[in-house]
Amino acid sequence: MKFDILIAGVGGQGVVLASRLLATAAMDAGFHVATAETIGMAQREGSVTSHVRIGDDVYGSLIPQGTADLIIGLEPAEAARNLRYLRKGGSVVVNGHAILPSTQGRGSEEYNPDRLIGFLNDNCPNIISADFTRLAKDAGTYKAANVAMIAAAAGAGLLPFSQEYLWDVLEKMIPEKYRDVNRSVFDMAIESISYTKGMGMESAASNETR
Repeated sequence: MKFDILIAGVGGQGVVLASRLLATAAMDAGFHVATAETIGMAQREGSVTSHVRIGDDVYGSLIPQGTADLIIGLEPAEAARNLRYLRKGGSVVVNGHAILPSTQGRGSEEYNPDRLIGFLNDNCPNIISADFTRLAKDAGTYKAANVAMIAAAAGAGLLPFSQEYLWDVLEKMIPEKYRDVNRSVFDMAIESISYTKGMGMESAASNETR
């Protein structure tokens, strides 16, 4: 078995934390895991990507282009930028909450989040697209958008292990004072995916399960 996940975002969104969470949960589930990060100007909202490779048939820590089973895009431009890594029939979970590059002014035509989401929807039949930052904020903290996205992927059946492994790792990694709010974010994200499936709306949850 081999399952490759690429996580893409910008500095400050918790890409590396999300990578460690997924890798540790996969190891707890009994899988072999290899990881690698590419970190740009992390403190200045530069691009950050993390490769998580799960399974016995893993050679090297970097995912070759066109082979990723899942892309988790914490920011729409970064999801689109890394779409070349996705295999045919792969899945995407993308946060619709955009972070405007510091080099461009608000309202710049060069950076149009709606157009990016439209591009992703047109090119990814198996996609979950939502404002996970708002979901996390509604649950108690916008900083847990990365947790919401991973929980959504688990709730949609897009990971090769169950959501219980994820929460067990989260419970150990997160300081006790932040545990309850992260649990709320985790549960709300899974519930939102269950609601989507129940309504029969097109998403990765309804198109592909593992």
